[in-house]
Amino acid sequence: MNRRNQILAILLAVQIVVTAIALVLPAQASNRTLKPLMTQVAAADVTALTIQERPDRRVHIAKQGDAWVLPDVEDFPVNATKVTELLDKLAGIQVGQPVATTATSHARLQVSEENFARRVDLTTKAGDRTLFLGSARGGSSHVRLGGSDDVFLTPKLATYDVPSDLGSWINTTYFTVTESAVGQVALANISGTLQFQRNVSDVWEFKGLAAGERFNPSRLETILSRVSSLYMVRPLGKTPKPAYGFDRPTATLTLTLKSDLSSLAPLVLQIGAKQESDSAYVVKASNSPWYVLVNSFIVEDIVNAKREDFVEPEPTITPPPTLTPPPTPTP
Repeated sequence: MNRRNQILAILLAVQIVVTAIALVLPAQASNRTLKPLMTQVAAADVTALTIQERPDRRVHIAKQGDAWVLPDVEDFPVNATKVTELLDKLAGIQVGQPVATTATSHARLQVSEENFARRVDLTTKAGDRTLFLGSARGGSSHVRLGGSDDVFLTPKLATYDVPSDLGSWINTTYFTVTESAVGQVALANISGTLQFQRNVSDVWEFKGLAAGERFNPSRLETILSRVSSLYMVRPLGKTPKPAYGFDRPTATLTLTLKSDLSSLAPLVLQIGAKQESDSAYVVKASNSPWYVLVNSFIVEDIVNAKREDFVEPEPTITPPPTLTPPPTPTP
């Protein structure tokens, strides 16, 4: 390598070092100047929050003593751990220099009053706060504090951390029963009442089989499998309403446990009116104070059950053909 090339190589190396320093030093300076997005607000200061994705998709959560509840649903309990985790993330957001400082950028970054990925309204001891969570950029999300035009990027929070549906905040398991513990089943709907019972061999039998019929247990087994862990779409509350349809239930499923557990009262699932907007039925269990919505496909086997779904004709045994011996030849 001649002297000219050596000098060029040295200059290139110096340029690379200078460029790296120019990139690193501002970032380090920015990191040193990080500040909380919400000042004077700690997670413990929050007493209520509302999360909204759109007008018809929102959830309101409030603190009641040491618990978190849904005040719009007669204080249905909420998973407190999930609430605490979210509040810690919100209170812990640290920001550096804003990426935008004018209101005209808000809609484009999805942090405006009308266009947002998530809006979070917090009620705190220090006053109300509103945060707008917007579009993603790389591994970060745009965020803006209500009342300010400044928009920041944060890697600490994404939209999936802030769900706007009730199901993400509650235990959606509504009713459970061990299938093998059930000894009798009574299913009543518009078609009548069907009764099933386990025999001494622990095999299901259908009461009222006619001559030439046999029981097909597959439909009953499907029903028991689905209600053994019954999940709700969302709770409705504890107060019955005419719209729920329990003045004349659509169907009733009564589960009586086996004789060794006979001291326990039968478990009764009542199915009320179908709520077309949710594609779900209102359901009430005897061991719960709550009315809930359950997906239609889970309970329609109960609602639409008919006697012929559980019986089939006895197989016809065709006797083998009688063989006629060949005639004896005449001598």
